Amino acid sequence: MNIDQINISQDQNTDPIDEQPAEAVQQPAPEQKPARRNLPPKPEPKDIFFKWFRNNNPLYLLSVALMLAGLYLAGSELESGQMNSIYTVAGFFAVQNIYEIVMIGMALYLLRNRIQSDHGRLLLIMVLVFLGDLTGYQVHISGKDATVGYMATAIYMSLAALKLYVVMKVLNLKLHSSRAFYIFSAFSLIWIGPKIADYMVNSVGKASIGFFDGSYSYYSLWLAAGLIHLPLIIQNWRKNTLETYEENEYLGNATAFWRWLIVFPFVVMPIYLYFFAMRDQFRFMESSISLPALIASWAVCAAFFAQTVWRRACEEWIGLNIYDSVVMLLFLVATMSFASSFSAPVVINHILLVVGLAATWQTRDNKVNGLALSGVVLWYTGAQIKSAGTVAVDYGTSLSRTAWAAILMAGSFLMLGLGFIVSLIRNGNGNGKTESNNTEA
Repeated sequence: MNIDQINISQDQNTDPIDEQPAEAVQQPAPEQKPARRNLPPKPEPKDIFFKWFRNNNPLYLLSVALMLAGLYLAGSELESGQMNSIYTVAGFFAVQNIYEIVMIGMALYLLRNRIQSDHGRLLLIMVLVFLGDLTGYQVHISGKDATVGYMATAIYMSLAALKLYVVMKVLNLKLHSSRAFYIFSAFSLIWIGPKIADYMVNSVGKASIGFFDGSYSYYSLWLAAGLIHLPLIIQNWRKNTLETYEENEYLGNATAFWRWLIVFPFVVMPIYLYFFAMRDQFRFMESSISLPALIASWAVCAAFFAQTVWRRACEEWIGLNIYDSVVMLLFLVATMSFASSFSAPVVINHILLVVGLAATWQTRDNKVNGLALSGVVLWYTGAQIKSAGTVAVDYGTSLSRTAWAAILMAGSFLMLGLGFIVSLIRNGNGNGKTESNNTEA
């Protein structure tokens, strides 16, 4: 192969890019323009407002505010004595109940037809505001005429039970007996409690068996307010069902609806009892028992009820045993501070204290509460021994020397007889033979 053939073969193996001119190689590719996106038009302020208005519907809230304002004004007229006609009183009472029935009907219609279900749930929750009697209209009715007040309360309680039954039936809600019991009992105390307090005030100066200051009646109200929590607490002590999802075709999570029904009277009831059943009455008839002692039984039950409702939060933030110990130790301090006065409220508080300490110790292995229970038992055992010893010493010092001589002589005969019995026991054997018989044998 000659040199020319080698050059030709090298030319054939040359990269074609090398054969192109420099201008063609260095020419940049044309830039591609990004595709223009079709952005949605920016909504106008009026559209945003109408969307918010349609979704939230503040007309319901405005309607409730107007009705509450009307009931408040009617109640103030009753309290000042400017409304004297019983028919006018009954008319306002009827309007309130009709308004509640209309709200429930609208809520059930929206929920059953799945039209703005959020609005239906909102209407049902707003009915609770009237069931709680936040304006105190029923209290003012009783202040005007006690008989009419009792009749109005009886009618209202019956209608409330009927409303709850209709809601549960139409929405196919599963009945939970402990929840329904608490809800109805709490609202009943809201309606009845102030009437009991008014009756006590009106009874001042009348004939009675002994001194009466209303302490036991006030305590009974708060004790009842505390005890109605127990069925729900006991049912959810091991397994909490108030945080379990319960499917409902109209409400979604039925448990959330039940929680609203439970939490509302739980918050309103103590406030209502204090302002409408105690504060005004204390001005006329002061209780001989302090306020902490009166409400202690309710406070400890309410604390465990709050743990039941918000159990998950308690477990995550502080722990059940720590929560139980804090509640029971505070109740222990409050109860022991009033232990010097022996009365029915003090005894009941001590019973609740012992039961609470024992329950948390045995069911949750709370050793702190177990030690506290042991301390309480030792304290009262020592107190009883001290009391018995004091009585014995006082009785002994009051006796004469002659009496003591007779007691000592009687004790001498008693010890002599006991000593003889001991001798018979020590000298006997299993066959019933005495020591002398054994010797002869």
